[in-house]
Amino acid sequence: MKKSRLPSPFRPILFVALVLSIPAFYLLLDDVDARLRGMGSLLYAVTAVLVGVDLWYRRGIEPDWRFTLVDAGLLLGALASAWPTGTPWSELEWWLRLTYSAIVFLRFPTLLAPWALPRHLMQIIALSIILLALAGAGFYWLEPRVLTYADGLWLAFITGATVGYGDLVPSTHASRVFAVFIVLLGYAIFSVITASIAALFVGEDVKHFQQELHADIRALRHEIALLHKELNRSLPVPTFTERADHPPSVDRQ
Repeated sequence: MKKSRLPSPFRPILFVALVLSIPAFYLLLDDVDARLRGMGSLLYAVTAVLVGVDLWYRRGIEPDWRFTLVDAGLLLGALASAWPTGTPWSELEWWLRLTYSAIVFLRFPTLLAPWALPRHLMQIIALSIILLALAGAGFYWLEPRVLTYADGLWLAFITGATVGYGDLVPSTHASRVFAVFIVLLGYAIFSVITASIAALFVGEDVKHFQQELHADIRALRHEIALLHKELNRSLPVPTFTERADHPPSVDRQ
């Protein structure tokens, strides 16, 4: 079987497509500027094209690859979302778009999982800082009560950490939907960081236990060697007569 040249399971084309779908969702929420809604539809169209390219590429390099429901949902959802609609959205359209956003949100962890292992603590922290910066920019863009980027970062942090001081809260539909995903993302990130720190302590304990176990094994081997030497010295040496009376046996084949 021909191996994939992409670092599996990371797929950069699909990753870019998923990232583009996030601003596309919020651009379509704008009920004032039709140009922004057009830009959102365009981003969704680009997302659909990139998802299609990624699927075609995977099909070409992996003969045993199979088209899944998630892949179908990403492709068809992007195509449907690219279709221009008016505002405000109907209840059905809200549910459909939120369902597609949930599929996008759930697809991200499968792409980033290799970089979120417990032994990659620094990479996880760097990823968390990048996501916090992006979330701050998102709140700064979506929430009218956030007047500075610093306030956006603060709202992103207290939302992701589920602290909820109440000094800043999402007040629009767009910012509330954004806050839902930030809370879920915050739970995931804080859980991974906590697990990574715990894994470091457990790893140190396991390493210390292994060192002690190896030292005990070496000491036991040394004691067995000393006992073997002592036993050899304590056994009587056979005399010449005893050797003659008991000649060594010859194995006759």
